[in-house]
Amino acid sequence: MDKRILELRQQIDTLDEDIIKLLKKRMGISKEVGKLKDALDIPVEDKEREQEIIARLTQQAGRNLSEDQLIRIFTAVFKSSKQIQI
Repeated sequence: MDKRILELRQQIDTLDEDIIKLLKKRMGISKEVGKLKDALDIPVEDKEREQEIIARLTQQAGRNLSEDQLIRIFTAVFKSSKQIQI
């Protein structure tokens, strides 16, 4: 295999590890949010908050990440976050 591809794949592997670390951190915080929501009798799902997040991230995404891609990725993140809050 071409050395350039191997080097790029190594960069991707490193980024994937970083993404996992950040997702683990996000899920931990989501779990704490869930505990607070339960204590305050607030529903787990907050579609308005999800839309605010998508809007904010879409502005930051730039050319390499379309709004559709961002929505697909964060729909999965939101679903996982809500599951951990229950």
